[in-house]
This record gives sequence, structure tokens and C-alpha cells, in this order.
Amino acid sequence: MTFADGDAAAGREGNAAVDAVLRDLREAADRWEALVAEAETITYAVDLGDLRAVINADGRLLDLVLAAGTVTEYTHDELSERLNAAFAVLREEARADNAARYGSELR
Repeated sequence: MTFADGDAAAGREGNAAVDAVLRDLREAADRWEALVAEAETITYAVDLGDLRAVINADGRLLDLVLAAGTVTEYTHDELSERLNAAFAVLREEARADNAARYGSELR
């Protein structure tokens, strides 16, 4: 085997390693895209009777419905407590779902 043959063999091995790394990166990107697509469809909802709220997996509020009279029957503090109670339920639901899906707590 000549020096040139050794360089060619090393080059093929290097190309194979690069190809393997690129393949792994593509597969990881595909898995990540699938997780993101799944997360975009996940929502959590709570209905307290006088208050209904829906959030997505990112925690963004998608819908908030207050029953007629809610803003006039509750004081500011009471309404604040109702909203915070609803959001606490949603947070707990998201934590439990995340643990069930991915085996860990949200950070």
C-alpha cells in the first residue's frame, strides 16, 4: 500500500464518519420536529362553572370565558382568586401530562 492509498482509505473513513454524524443529526431533527408538532396540538382546559380557560402546551392562554355577571358579582380580589385557581389547575394538569409523556417534571 502506498502513501496515496493510505490517504484515500483515511478519506473514505472520514467521509463515512461525517455521513454517520449527519444521518444522526437528521434523525434527531426529525424526532424534534415530531415532538414540536405534537406539542402544538396539546391543550389543557379547566371549567369552574363560572370560568372556563384553555391553554396550549407552551402555557399560552387560548381561550378564557367568564359567565355572565362574573365581573359584576365578584370583587376584583375574588375574580383574581378564581383566575389564579383556574391557572393552578391548568399548571398541575400540564405537569402531570408532561410527566406521563416524557417522564420528568416541567422546568
